Amino acid sequence: MTGLRVTELATAAADLDHPEGVALGPDRMLYAGGEAGQVYRIDPRAGSAEQIADTSGSALGICLDAGGSVYLCDPGNAALMRIDADSGAVERWCEAAAGRPLMMPNSAAFDTDGSIWMTDSGTEALGVRDGRLLRVPAGGGDAELIETGPLDFPNGICLGADRRVHWVESFTPCLRRLDERGPELVRELPGVVPDGIALDSEGGFVVACYYPFRLLRVPPAGGDIELVLDDETGIHIPMPTNVAFFGDDLGQLAIACLGGHEIKVAVAPVTGAALVYP
Repeated sequence: MTGLRVTELATAAADLDHPEGVALGPDRMLYAGGEAGQVYRIDPRAGSAEQIADTSGSALGICLDAGGSVYLCDPGNAALMRIDADSGAVERWCEAAAGRPLMMPNSAAFDTDGSIWMTDSGTEALGVRDGRLLRVPAGGGDAELIETGPLDFPNGICLGADRRVHWVESFTPCLRRLDERGPELVRELPGVVPDGIALDSEGGFVVACYYPFRLLRVPPAGGDIELVLDDETGIHIPMPTNVAFFGDDLGQLAIACLGGHEIKVAVAPVTGAALVYP
């Protein structure tokens, strides 16, 4: 696959506060979060963004339900927050798992039954390995702790083409999935710090790498890892943290970059897979 050039990037929205998460809503708008807990709704066709809510925390991963409510991983509030996109009302959807408060809720993805898979990354220090994989019930409340053994800063999460949950770990860089016996290694990702992940229509994954500043694609069935986009200067996609497919045919890729103030847009290497909106 031929990689994209940074000169081919466009801008979906500017003047955002260091956006980390980005997700496509059922209204075909993009949603992103700011470093101080801002929640943005972005019209990528108009290139405009509006702030629709503020959690007064810090916004990481985002997912949405069929009604357009936004679910935001917010380590500043140590909670998964639920935001009404129309009124801006904010509530705490999940604050604990297995009798322990959330440490660093980082990324979330809906399953078909309305429950939410979530990574609680744990301590942001090398060698600690206290991250957790959680499942939040459809009605909110305390999450179920999934028995996985210690995880090394679990981060971006999504459902795979097999409907099994997949996630990346940042500090022992790899892609894993959950099967009946527990976590299974899908692919090692040496030399990068993987952060966000999105499923494509062929069953592969686009991975945003916090460092170096690049996007990778992990193809299905064990093919070679592909370089989608590489920003050697760090000017164009500084610290890319999450990606989301969007557009009429899910043929575009939105890129959130924690080190910048914009949501960038690239032509996707393949089209995206449809998201679950319970």
